[in-house]
Amino acid sequence: MDETPLKEVSEALPSNLSDSEHGTLGDPPSEFTTRSTMALLGCMGAVFCTVGFLNAFGVFETYYATNILSNESDSNIGWIGALNIFLLFAGSLITGRILDLFGPAVMFWVGSIITVFAIMMVSLCKTFWEFILAQGIVLGVGETLLLCPAVALVGQHFKKRLSIALGITIAGSSLGGVVWPVVMHSLLDSPSIGFGWSMRIAGFIMLPILAVSSMIARPPIEAKNSTTAAKPSKPAWDWSLVTKPAMALTASAFFFVYFGMFMPFFYTTDYALAQGFSSNLSFYTISLVNGASLFGRILPGFVADKYGRFNLCIIMITFSGIIAMCMTTVTTVAGLVFFSLAYGFSSGRTFVQGILSLQQGCAAKLATPTTVGTAIGFVMASTSLS
Repeated sequence: MDETPLKEVSEALPSNLSDSEHGTLGDPPSEFTTRSTMALLGCMGAVFCTVGFLNAFGVFETYYATNILSNESDSNIGWIGALNIFLLFAGSLITGRILDLFGPAVMFWVGSIITVFAIMMVSLCKTFWEFILAQGIVLGVGETLLLCPAVALVGQHFKKRLSIALGITIAGSSLGGVVWPVVMHSLLDSPSIGFGWSMRIAGFIMLPILAVSSMIARPPIEAKNSTTAAKPSKPAWDWSLVTKPAMALTASAFFFVYFGMFMPFFYTTDYALAQGFSSNLSFYTISLVNGASLFGRILPGFVADKYGRFNLCIIMITFSGIIAMCMTTVTTVAGLVFFSLAYGFSSGRTFVQGILSLQQGCAAKLATPTTVGTAIGFVMASTSLS
């Protein structure tokens, strides 16, 4: 082999470089570029207004039961949130493939418009079926058009630092779960504002956040070019991926995981009120759960990138289950606060590693670049019924 070209390159390097500087020249570029960081913030904003707002449903559950829908049972009112979360995840089976075909830009804008429209329609609702339609169905459709592209877009920008990037993105849902209950409780508790304007204010808060998110959440330039070049050869609907055993097992596993994971998010407030705790403390338990999950979604990302997302997920799912079973033993203020913080931290990592990171890991191993959205959508949809 002719070593002359290598010799010439070696001689062309400045002789006064230190060993560390030579090593720096060979380091791979950071994944946190301006474009990827902007996309990360845009996805975080979308999650703040979708899963973050949904995390505050416990506040609505209690408010509806004591005010607008006092003639309905708690079980019936729970169907509003159940339909919302069902469509949020089930819709990903379709939106994932739409993402593969057309990219995230259109979905971000359409999802943003529908989400804000749904919030405004909720402000006009008076009856149970109106809430089912506006907050359960229409809002769920708008949110699923935002969540799937947000998750997939992070996976396009980040490979080695995927867990941390996803943790930051889904921290938007924790931040929303902290902010939205406080904001909505304060608005709904004010006689001068009322329910209608409380919801409209929430819509006006979402409007600029989603508008900016839709503008800055863009795919990598090289991925965009390759997608454009490959578009003519894409089949319209390719479901062969979902028949693979590894994908089916992963989807089945998370069906059971999510069968109970959201129960404390929805009913911690009602449980606290039933135990005789003050209304202010009871309402703030939702913020405590979500505040703890903020750290539970970011900090373990450093561990997951090193030791494996599947491994960490198994540990956090186990802890979440054990802590959830302790809920009915809570009888003191200290116990309620400790339960909220502990469950929030453990379930926060379960959510990231389970419904998001593991989808990306499964997609990376089983999907092609043109079926990543389909893989993510299928695993999300598998959790919708549970």
